[in-house]
Amino acid sequence: MRPPDESGLAPIRDAFEEFARADPMYAALSKQGCEGGRWDPDAFFARGRTEVGEVLDYLISMRLDVPRGDALDFGCAIGRLTQALAGKFDHVVGVDISASMLEAARLYNQHGSRVEYVLNTGPALNFAADQSFDFVYSNKVLQHIPPEYQAGYIREFVRVLRPGGLAVFQTRNGPLIKPGTVRAWLYTANRRYIRRGLQRLKGQPPYEMHFIARAWVEETVAIAGAQLVDVFDLSHGRGGSLRYCVRKA
Repeated sequence: MRPPDESGLAPIRDAFEEFARADPMYAALSKQGCEGGRWDPDAFFARGRTEVGEVLDYLISMRLDVPRGDALDFGCAIGRLTQALAGKFDHVVGVDISASMLEAARLYNQHGSRVEYVLNTGPALNFAADQSFDFVYSNKVLQHIPPEYQAGYIREFVRVLRPGGLAVFQTRNGPLIKPGTVRAWLYTANRRYIRRGLQRLKGQPPYEMHFIARAWVEETVAIAGAQLVDVFDLSHGRGGSLRYCVRKA
């Protein structure tokens, strides 16, 4: 099943445009005491280098070789992880739904033409050819996107990977909700309309939080022609936040 068109992504784009104009660093990495523009840029980007180093060490611990050619940072915001990946890969593309985030990202770019930032507002990664990346990484991004779009992007991760390439991505786990059912309608009404309305009443940008069932992710990866190498529970045994490691066959 293909995801619907990009109109369903418009509320997410609009929310992150608001975040980018107000406080882009805090929007990209929320930390108590750093709201209101109080993130120190050096500390902010250092956190990105630490995260990327830990992820690569995790892959090495599983004896997975990652070619260090081309990497994709999906949902890059202002480039915290893109810049870190550029210290490990020859060429990195950061992609985001917010033009304002990308404008800020270009200002912080320390790697010249080795880093490229791309705006993508649709449900597919049309800017990327098949088999054009060795590594795809995404953290705390898919969880803001409705599940049918998450499944579509996961298929795209596999499509753009070269044979033997790896994708590592995080999202939130939850019950399996089949598209087109009453339960799916209620899920959408709650997550997209009721919660967004409550956030507006509180004076907050109406960002969305979603989940996708692990079974749906596993099925999507298999149909796309990749192997699920590992699933790591980031929520300390609660199963709410999972990091998937996928290898292109």
